[in-house]
Amino acid sequence: MKHRFRKDDFSWEGIASAGYKATGERDGEGFRGVTRHIISGTEGEPSRFQMRYFEVDAEGFTRLERHEHIHSVTVIRGSGYAIVGDEVHALEHLDHVYVPPMTLHQFVNTGATPFGFLCIVDAQRDRPQPASADDVARLERNAATAGKARR
Repeated sequence: MKHRFRKDDFSWEGIASAGYKATGERDGEGFRGVTRHIISGTEGEPSRFQMRYFEVDAEGFTRLERHEHIHSVTVIRGSGYAIVGDEVHALEHLDHVYVPPMTLHQFVNTGATPFGFLCIVDAQRDRPQPASADDVARLERNAATAGKARR
């Protein structure tokens, strides 16, 4: 199966937006300006992973959360940063970041254009665990992450 990439709106033919804003969640519920597209892994493919594309609007951010599964993330549009545990990684076109299991993480757009990245995860995975107040306090005490987390 093929999904042709459409340069005009940075999307793939036959791939609808899913999750975040598409499912009726509202900005301010732990994220701002995020859409998700599941490119593969939900149409009966015999794979153990999903390939997803996230796009984060200017001034947007994903949820601050952790999971039991890993994330393998490659930026394909714009720029931003990722909080991964106690570190902050500046990210731009074709940079890659790995998020280990049970590691607090968040992706934040720092540019005026959309920040888009491909994210590979297990097809069967656990539900996200939102950051606790203690997690946020720990990030604020850490010089590398202080002031970086968005809520």
